[in-house]
Amino acid sequence: MTDVGALVVHPAVQFYRLAIVQMRTELREVLCQYLHLVMDVRPYVLDRYAELFGELERTLQVETLRTAQVQRLCELVELYRRRGEPITDDLLRRICQLVEREHRMYRDRVQPDKASSATQQTSGDQSRAQQTDRARLCAQLYRELVKYLHPDRDGDADLFARFWSVVQDAYQTGDLQRLRAVHSVVCIEAQYRVVSASVEEYSRVYRRLLYRLDYERRRLERIAEEEPIAAVPHLDDPTWIAQRRAALQQQIERQRRLAAQAIEHLRLSGAGQWEEHLRSARADHVPDEVFQDTFFEHTYFSPMRA
Repeated sequence: MTDVGALVVHPAVQFYRLAIVQMRTELREVLCQYLHLVMDVRPYVLDRYAELFGELERTLQVETLRTAQVQRLCELVELYRRRGEPITDDLLRRICQLVEREHRMYRDRVQPDKASSATQQTSGDQSRAQQTDRARLCAQLYRELVKYLHPDRDGDADLFARFWSVVQDAYQTGDLQRLRAVHSVVCIEAQYRVVSASVEEYSRVYRRLLYRLDYERRRLERIAEEEPIAAVPHLDDPTWIAQRRAALQQQIERQRRLAAQAIEHLRLSGAGQWEEHLRSARADHVPDEVFQDTFFEHTYFSPMRA
């Protein structure tokens, strides 16, 4: 006999309840896979790639930067030559100073010297307030993760096995990025909690999960197909390694040929002392505004002479 006073659950609510539980489980698994690729696989791939090709990649960067600088010198020298102005030693020095400033950021990344390293260290130091905020956020995320993971608090045993040591290490080292990543995986129920028992509320949470799951699946597929993750199957393949080395060497030789052509053009243009001026420009302390009037007034925006 049916209890006429029993509460009847709406069929749509029953559907959404089951669907939301299933989708949260699927979303967590997708996020776990993405986290594994980003936090574990990618560092391994980058280390292995650097071991195999690091020297060639650095050489390619150096040669590419040198080619870009010399070609830029050619461009500016040619602007003055077309105006009929002689390439004097003082003019060439100023051109080299401008080119040095244009490429300084890239040069410091490729060939950091002591001065640039000190500058980067000074600019990269976090203020005390930023450090305090970071520590506060780490502690907040850590408390929430412990709440969901710890067995004494009825945490999920599988999640505990996967992430407990990761969370402890991230908290000890102040790795806010890793804590946030694990939090997004572990605390899915809190992110997609149904506040009220209405059909509209269940429908809203269901749609959010549907869109998020689709987005995370596509993101996982994309990162798995792109470098450096896509290189994982090839990192122990001698044939692929040899082909990659040959390709990098060809790129290096191409940059060297382009630089040689530009250098020859500079020599024929009367700017043969460019290398000495470019080298000394690194130590010059000339404000950038010194070049503004000279180059923009007399090259790009000045009227052509009669």
